[in-house]
Amino acid sequence: MAGWRERAMKTVIWAGMVGLVASLSVASPSIVPKGNGAGQFWQITDIHWDQQYSETGDPTKMCHDEYLGSDSHNGAYGNYLCDSPWKLVKSSIQAMTQIHPLPEFVLWTGDNVPHTNDPEPDFSIIFRTVSNITNELRTAFPESIPILPVLGNHDAFPKDDFPVAGESFYGQYLTRGGWAAVLPQDAQEDFKKGGYYEYILPSGVTLLVVNTNLYYANNQLGTNAIDPCGQFAWLQEKLEGAQDRSSKVIIAAHAPPGYFERFALIPFFNATYNSAYINLLNKHGSVIMAQIYGHEHTDSFRIFASEDGELQSVAFLAPSVTPWYPAPVPGGTAINPSLRLYSHDTADILDYTQYHLNLGEIPKEENGGMPDWKVFYHARASYGLDKLDVTNMAGLYKELSTNDSLFQLYYLRNSAGYNNGVCDIDCKLNHLCAIGHIKIEALNKCMGINDTTSTDTFESTTLLYPEPVQSFILEDGSPVSADNFDDNSDGTSHLVIIMVALGMTLMVVLAVTLAAMLVVITLQRKGALRREGSVPVSELSWGLRQQGYKPF
Repeated sequence: MAGWRERAMKTVIWAGMVGLVASLSVASPSIVPKGNGAGQFWQITDIHWDQQYSETGDPTKMCHDEYLGSDSHNGAYGNYLCDSPWKLVKSSIQAMTQIHPLPEFVLWTGDNVPHTNDPEPDFSIIFRTVSNITNELRTAFPESIPILPVLGNHDAFPKDDFPVAGESFYGQYLTRGGWAAVLPQDAQEDFKKGGYYEYILPSGVTLLVVNTNLYYANNQLGTNAIDPCGQFAWLQEKLEGAQDRSSKVIIAAHAPPGYFERFALIPFFNATYNSAYINLLNKHGSVIMAQIYGHEHTDSFRIFASEDGELQSVAFLAPSVTPWYPAPVPGGTAINPSLRLYSHDTADILDYTQYHLNLGEIPKEENGGMPDWKVFYHARASYGLDKLDVTNMAGLYKELSTNDSLFQLYYLRNSAGYNNGVCDIDCKLNHLCAIGHIKIEALNKCMGINDTTSTDTFESTTLLYPEPVQSFILEDGSPVSADNFDDNSDGTSHLVIIMVALGMTLMVVLAVTLAAMLVVITLQRKGALRREGSVPVSELSWGLRQQGYKPF
């Protein structure tokens, strides 16, 4: 009977609704602790500048063309249904220079062109976009401030497709994209091999920029290749080198490994590389200060732990500049345009300050109409942490699993202040499982899904926190746990049976919908994929020979 009750309660988690609305507020500023070699750096990510954005454009068509259906007017600095206009791009860069004009460096984590298909941006648009933003950043900050770019999955044509092609492909970002003007020569030489490079900061901290688009779930050009562009071998060599010289490492990339916290069935890496990447970073966890990613457009983090549950490193996922609401993506949300300023010493990330531009609060043009980038929250003070190392962030993760009020604050911050209401139990399960379980078997176990068909290698069933959601909330707002679930309550039993049936129905509908989406996506991409994309690669020239790659 106990086993049936446990299964029934899992179904209640999937189908139940939270009845409480958490009070939400912005924390007061924190004081950054002084440490050895303390410094600050900016992260700007997922700009998605749309050169077709029009203030009179149709919001249902990405704000393109003239909208004849009504007198509505898109904001000069953006619309939640559309990608970034140039005014928003320029405003975000100006805000960085006004708030903190002399950072140690600026980390620019990819995705610069829009999510449009009318037509899809080709390389002429991509390089014009990238070079314009490069120039804007380079001229905004003094020449002594490094601008460190990262490739995003939308920074290629077709989007997501990053071949194993070496200099003939990646060298174009240095010349036509303008990145030769911001990267030193040794970084350029590595970048030509596959879009990755090393940059050693004046503080002695090593920044390793990784091209995770090579492992991205929608990039099938390198699927099953042994080591696309030799990046795994390069990354291991650089991590070992940093360890030898006692230098901490910041890993910077566009797409993170693991799964989307707002809908944890969506992977970011394909099954060929997810575990391999995680295992490599866990092997060198002691030398990694932090991992920093964009791509999701949302504000979250990930806990990396070894096979036996030993904490290794923490990844921070920063929200985007674009406010675009990705309606086709399950769990998608609009975003208030965002910027992040990190504080660190030579050992740890000490804090970050999250800034945002609330599009709903920009005055109309007749009242001034100027954007006001505000402090949204300070991570250390808002979450009550000493610093932002993996130990403190793992403690935060555990606290989020039991403290609903704190979790609802996190949930509002996840969308940079765009209010999606209350995150119910099903919603919380997705977030908590994705944050703490980044390999597929661990994620499935956390989600209560039994899947034995995955090809993603998992070497241990040890979970960081096996039961992330430790309490449930009834419709009247009162908590209830499995321990006090009454077997003899007929009303409760009937409710469970109803909820089980409802949950099973919803899961069937979801499965059918996802299957249909996968079929459509597969058919759309089939013609663009190179048939030899799954051939194992042993040297960089394979990309030219087998994929039939032609320079653009």
